[in-house]
Amino acid sequence: MQVREDIAAVRQEILDLLRQQMEALDSPLGLTDARLSECYERQARVQELRDKLQAATDSTHVVGSSCESTADTASRQAPVTVVAPANTAANF
Repeated sequence: MQVREDIAAVRQEILDLLRQQMEALDSPLGLTDARLSECYERQARVQELRDKLQAATDSTHVVGSSCESTADTASRQAPVTVVAPANTAANF
C-alpha cells in the first residue's frame, strides 16, 4: 500500500535526521556555530516531517485502520529539541 510506504519513508527520514543530530552533538570537533545552524535546520525538518506523518497517519485512520499503540501516539507527540552548550556564541 502506497500510504504505508510513504509513512515508512517519512519515519526513516526522521530517524536519519535524529541520528545526524546525535552525531553532531557528540562530535569531538565541538558544536561550532555552523554545526549548530545545521542542527536547527534538521530540527525544523524533523518538525515538518512529524506534521506530515501525523496527517498521513490521521488519514489512514479515517480510511480504515483502527489500531494504534500508545507508544506510537507518544512518539509522534514528543517534542524534539536541541540544546546549545553554554560555550557557543548562540548563548551570548
